[in-house]
Amino acid sequence: MTAEEKRREELEAIEQERRAFERRHKAFIAVHRQFYPLGNGSPTTESLRELDAAEDEWQAAKERIDQIVHEIRSGQRR
Repeated sequence: MTAEEKRREELEAIEQERRAFERRHKAFIAVHRQFYPLGNGSPTTESLRELDAAEDEWQAAKERIDQIVHEIRSGQRR
C-alpha cells in the first residue's frame, strides 16, 4: 500500500469515527429528552435500539482508529 493510500485510509477512518460519534450523540440526546421533565420518563424501544446500534458503530470505528494509531506508533505503518 502506498503512503498516499495509507493517508486516504486514515482519513476515511477518522471521518467514519466522526460520523459514528455524531450518530451516537444524536441518539443519546433523543433518549435523554424522553426522561422528565421533557418527556414521559420512558424512552421508546426504538430510541434505545438506535442508541445501542449507534454505540456499537462508534465502538467499531474507534477500534479501527486505535488499530491505525498502534500501527503508526509501532512503525508498522509508514
